Amino acid sequence: MKRFKQAYMYVKTNQQAVASLVIVSVMSLVFVSISLAITRTNLITFTTVENMKNSRHSYFLSESGLEDTMIQLEENLSFDGSPLGEVTPIGTYYSTVNHVGNDYTVTSSGSQGNTKRSVQLSITVSYEIAEVTTKATYMADSFLIRGVGSKIRGDVWTNDDFNVEEDAIVEGNLSAAGKGSAAVNRIWDGVIGGDMGIQGGQVLDNPDTSEEIEGNIVAWDDVTVSGSGAYVEGNITSNDGVEVINNGLVGGTIVEDAGLEWEDIPVPNYDYSVYKDQAIAEGTYFTNQNQFSSYLDSLDDGDERRFPDGLYYIENGAVKIYAGSPVYISGSIIVEDDLYIYSEWHHTMTNDIPAIVTGKDLHIVNNYNQGSGSYDNAGPVRINGIVYAGKKAYLERYRAADDTIIDGAVWAGDDVFIENYTFVKYNDTYATDVQGFDFVTGITDLNKNSWNEVLAL
Repeated sequence: MKRFKQAYMYVKTNQQAVASLVIVSVMSLVFVSISLAITRTNLITFTTVENMKNSRHSYFLSESGLEDTMIQLEENLSFDGSPLGEVTPIGTYYSTVNHVGNDYTVTSSGSQGNTKRSVQLSITVSYEIAEVTTKATYMADSFLIRGVGSKIRGDVWTNDDFNVEEDAIVEGNLSAAGKGSAAVNRIWDGVIGGDMGIQGGQVLDNPDTSEEIEGNIVAWDDVTVSGSGAYVEGNITSNDGVEVINNGLVGGTIVEDAGLEWEDIPVPNYDYSVYKDQAIAEGTYFTNQNQFSSYLDSLDDGDERRFPDGLYYIENGAVKIYAGSPVYISGSIIVEDDLYIYSEWHHTMTNDIPAIVTGKDLHIVNNYNQGSGSYDNAGPVRINGIVYAGKKAYLERYRAADDTIIDGAVWAGDDVFIENYTFVKYNDTYATDVQGFDFVTGITDLNKNSWNEVLAL
């Protein structure tokens, strides 16, 4: 009996141990499940909070991109946004600008983490057109014309100051905003103190206009008329002083300290990208000047080099076109670097696109031959259309037989230098409707039509 009791107690004890182990195991599983549930809940909560934060930041970024793009548009209506992205300390935004006429649509997307949000704004822009298109010659900096046979027929505007000297003639009104450092405008013979043997420059009435009397000067800085033959047919108005010396002559009235108020005219923006894409589509795009030179050589039949009508775009390197067979082109040539025209050249712009556009300097000159120590014979240059240099324009011919006549206008982002046997004649047929430029002198109104959040792009 005693042994049975001991066996019973042993079994009972083992059963209790097993039961306890089961209870502990069950409780452990319960605790683990609760812990996993809490962890999962915390993770979901953290993810939700993080996504909410990213979404909020993405929205702020998209709004920031919208505001930044609007600021850029106020400075440059050809701004196309930041499609490649702008990185900020809290993330990146992407913006695009599309427009038809004066109606613009700005879309901005902000991105942080895996979250992206987009907003869109529709605006209508009103602006004033700059006066560039009314000028035979416009330059954002200084202006020089001198030498036998150098003439401009039409109005001239310089944002800096001017020199008209040594036989040069301007038939039109001459305006100088005086933003630069020269602080003096001169109609003169180019010799300090004067030289009776040199004919001074002249500013005269435009013979092509019957209703308006030109030959006037309006200038922010000093104006000096100096030397034999130096002559201003009309009036001189200056915010500073006017000096007439050394046999200079003014036919009209002189007004000093006039209290003029005006700003310089902004440089017109040229939309290179549009015309690059057009040239690529038409097969007239050249990566560099070597490709273009080879193409030009292939056009030479011994008598002439004649381009098929169209637009020709050279992206990299300075293009130099040397004397040889005369060049004939009907269309446009756009060079992102410098362009040198040393040859005989006959050019008419078509489809209201400028005849010549350079991103840097334009040189229509005689090539200097180091071997002979003289300028090569080049032949005449005839251009019907608008000529635009992103930087400086040099129009310098040294033989009457090599003269340059531009029937249209010459505009430059920096300076214009004209020397000898160059005649620029304003033609509003080419200037008024010219395409490719944004002639914006000031945004008068920027009306927000609608704003909404859109599906993230």
